[in-house]
Amino acid sequence: GVTIRLFAESPQITTPTGIAVDRMGRVFVAESNTHFRPENYDGPAKDRILILEDTDNDGKADKRTVFHEGFTHLMDLEFDSDGSLFVATRMDIHRLRDTNGDGKADEVTPIVTMKTTGTYPLNGISGVCFNGDGSFNFGLGENLGHDYTLIGTDKTEIKGGGEGGSTYRVQNDGSKLRRVTTGWWNLWGMCVDTYGRIYGTDN
Repeated sequence: GVTIRLFAESPQITTPTGIAVDRMGRVFVAESNTHFRPENYDGPAKDRILILEDTDNDGKADKRTVFHEGFTHLMDLEFDSDGSLFVATRMDIHRLRDTNGDGKADEVTPIVTMKTTGTYPLNGISGVCFNGDGSFNFGLGENLGHDYTLIGTDKTEIKGGGEGGSTYRVQNDGSKLRRVTTGWWNLWGMCVDTYGRIYGTDN
């Protein structure tokens, strides 16, 4: 009973790395323009979050809005129950809100930041999802074995380096940061089932 159809394609979207759908059925897509950017690349200088909409109900996106532009190494997106969008980049997590309903993120709040000398795009923070209690999961890759410090909004710090990838949990306001699992390599995607079990894709 599942049908796969083309909804949007280039030039509407280039190199999607994350996707999330809001309550109104709008498709939010993380568009990467900074991951190993070729010398002759003529796209935007920074990564973007696009809103794709099907306004004529023909099953294809016909309206595109730039919700946010400016992140580097954008990795994943997930909506909170209050409608705010949580965004993971290689180095941090932010909460984005559109407070005036114009389709643009006008409130950008840091949730978790990371200090490290590791900069390779694909082995930092990624893979985000919410638990039933409203807390927030995210993954951190092996980070090339570099030392790192994760910092929550309440100044909680977790340090590591060389142990491989791990998963973390934090409240949706960025407090009570803690490590939940370790022993991964690069955790790119996460989801939670109705029993509260967390699934992850390990690259």
